[in-house]
Amino acid sequence: MAAVQTACEKCGAELVPDSAYCERCGTRTQRARRLVRVALRVEVVFFLLVVAMVVAFILVYAVQK
Repeated sequence: MAAVQTACEKCGAELVPDSAYCERCGTRTQRARRLVRVALRVEVVFFLLVVAMVVAFILVYAVQK
């Protein structure tokens, strides 16, 4: 498990537990950056699944003609 970030990497201010941004300078915390990366991966996977489904429907429709 990753260590909890207690101070801002940019300005050194103490962070509120589980915060996403530094209250002083507004820099994202490590936790926030990690959550954004996970969310982007989920969106990409979802998009690819939708594209695959559309392609599959097009192929099925083309074969049935």
